[in-house]
Amino acid sequence: MAGPAGDAASSAVAPHMAPEQVAPMVAYLAHEDCPVSSEIYVAGFGRFARLFLASTEGHVHRDGTPTIEDVAAHWAEINDERRYYVPADLNAWSAAFTAHLH
Repeated sequence: MAGPAGDAASSAVAPHMAPEQVAPMVAYLAHEDCPVSSEIYVAGFGRFARLFLASTEGHVHRDGTPTIEDVAAHWAEINDERRYYVPADLNAWSAAFTAHLH
């Protein structure tokens, strides 16, 4: 929860983030039947969701040393979310990020 303790926003949010509102997610994540590990999940306000980091395909600069102008010129491509991927872990991200070097 954000905000100083006792302010109006915190008071309005508190019932939706009470332990009984998030405990089912915590309990399932700790249960032996839970199929995941090393993932991020969020809970509260009656919603349970997976939070993940993704990477866009980005832009590969192939000619010489890249400049700030190169980044600016390819900004739309760098931020294009139409073809993003969700790496399983840091090693998977690193392999995908450097795949153009092989």
